Amino acid sequence: MFIHNNDSNTLVFENLKSMQILGDRFSEFDLQDGRKDPIDRVWPKLVIPQLETLVLFEIPIPADVAESFMSAPLKGLTYRGCSDYAHMLCQHSTCNLNELILSFDMYSELNTETFYHNTSAIFRNISKIPIVKCTVIDPDLEIDWSFVDWSYLTHLYVQDLADLDKIIDAISAMPYLVFASLSVNINYDTDPRSFVTMLKGLSRRYPKPVSSKLETLLISLYGIDSTLDSALYELKWYYPKLKHIGKV
Repeated sequence: MFIHNNDSNTLVFENLKSMQILGDRFSEFDLQDGRKDPIDRVWPKLVIPQLETLVLFEIPIPADVAESFMSAPLKGLTYRGCSDYAHMLCQHSTCNLNELILSFDMYSELNTETFYHNTSAIFRNISKIPIVKCTVIDPDLEIDWSFVDWSYLTHLYVQDLADLDKIIDAISAMPYLVFASLSVNINYDTDPRSFVTMLKGLSRRYPKPVSSKLETLLISLYGIDSTLDSALYELKWYYPKLKHIGKV
């Protein structure tokens, strides 16, 4: 049940506990003032006093709507889209959240610099959320993982990864990460054996294991035979708390 107060331009959803919006829903409305940009329109204020779970997929989020969502007593927030809107959501209080799940398709990003800024601002300022998951799909823009500062991330999923070596270093700088799933996309110019060589050389490259909470690491390397199995165990030396390591 919801109440629309015309005088105050407010929508009240009294008993709603879970909301899911998929697709570009905001821009589908026929705006009375003739504009088609949902970000520029003044939307009704949403009041959702019992909302605990919010899922948003691929939608532009006006600032006033983001504020209304984040004013609810959310326990779980899932967002998939560009980092600008994720940053807008997470600028509001996230202290009640038990789980934050963010997914980024790199083709929707304006540039990598914006992505670095937005995601680092999110993942280094959410220390009180127990579970923080991030999925990165990187078909077009290659990420330089040395610019990533994701201090409080707990779960990482990367698809179409171009450089396994750099992300191994990046994971080492994520002190609260407990789970990582990495899918490496090997192109025709890359010798798959170079990844095996890199993994086997970890103990020579680094004088001591890293201080990491990583417990589970799954790696998908298409085009590599069983020699990868023995190489993966080098990572148990590098990440001493690893309990499970394997191929996806």
